[in-house]
Amino acid sequence: MANDLKNQNDFFDFLPSLLDGRLFKGRDMMPSLDSFKADIKETDTEYEVKVDLPGYEKDNISIDYHQEILTVKAERQEEKEEKHEEDNYIRQERSYGTVSRQFYLTNVKEDNIKASYEDGVLHITLPKQEEGKDKKRITIE
Repeated sequence: MANDLKNQNDFFDFLPSLLDGRLFKGRDMMPSLDSFKADIKETDTEYEVKVDLPGYEKDNISIDYHQEILTVKAERQEEKEEKHEEDNYIRQERSYGTVSRQFYLTNVKEDNIKASYEDGVLHITLPKQEEGKDKKRITIE
């Protein structure tokens, strides 16, 4: 009976995360286990995004910005092979996978986005548009 009560308490400890919306606010709020960590800093003039992607090659990382959504996607293909002649032992390991996250960032000058990748960290700079510059005035006929 004590174990049943403990399992019920575990469920009710988890329940507030469902109710406060943490699981429903979007993919950028909480990364999944097969995802990656990201930091986003906003200043008056730009967004600065840092993404941890250790072990990924620069050529296997893609960045897209479309309709105010920044998408970072990385793909890994890793193969290892070990041979020991004396034991006739062979071990092969292959690891394939794709991770992706999306971030909602508004008021960005799309043509001026810059990115660099060094030591497993992807840096993305998204300059903001000047206030009111993106708005189009519509005259009434």
